[in-house]
This record gives sequence, C-alpha cells and structure tokens, in this order.
Amino acid sequence: MRPRRVVRSSSIAAVVVVLTSIFAVSALAGGSSARPATRAERAAIMRSFAANDGNSSAVSGVYVSRSNSSLAVVCERTPEAGARAYVFDRTHGSWHYLAGGSPGHAGNSADQRLERACP
Repeated sequence: MRPRRVVRSSSIAAVVVVLTSIFAVSALAGGSSARPATRAERAAIMRSFAANDGNSSAVSGVYVSRSNSSLAVVCERTPEAGARAYVFDRTHGSWHYLAGGSPGHAGNSADQRLERACP
C-alpha cells in the first residue's frame, strides 16, 4: 500500500484565489470598449486637444475605441471640475473635437460607451 498524500486546504484555497484573480482581470481588460492610444495616436489627439482646451497637464488617459478606431477619448481630472471626458473623431487623417462632459454622459451612445473608459 502507498501512503496517502495529504493536500492542505489552504494551498488549494490559495490557488483558487490566484486563478480567480487572473480570470477577473482578463475579463475586465477584454470587456473594455477602448484601448490605450498608441504613441502616434496620442500625439495627434493631444495636439487637437491642446488646440481646443490647452490644459494637457490634467490629462489622465487617452483611449481609442476598439470597435471604431476613428473615435477617441481624452480623460481629464482637475480639482475644480473633477473628471471630464472629451470625445474626438478622426476624419481625413485629423482628429476633431466632438463632445465633452462628465464621463458617460456626453454625445451619442457610442461616445458614452467610449467615455466610460476614463478612470
């Protein structure tokens, strides 16, 4: 007879917690409607943002829609106004301001989904 191998429940619990965390993070990243802008996209979008607003120091993120790469959002956080989202559209190779406001409340439904990418 072979001796029985004892598996500690705390070890199993630790593995379950790690795997659950990995799957949760993967689901959140894959379920997002936006991706971070590439370096070139960010530079072009920020040029347009600076031309319209000028406050690039408060930008907390720049994201491009996964379903429509011609839509982007600039996320801004300031002490005075709080979180703001500015949606841009790319036409003929240039980015143009479309809508802005608190994240998830400005523009059409596609704009609002994109704005939710703002932290």
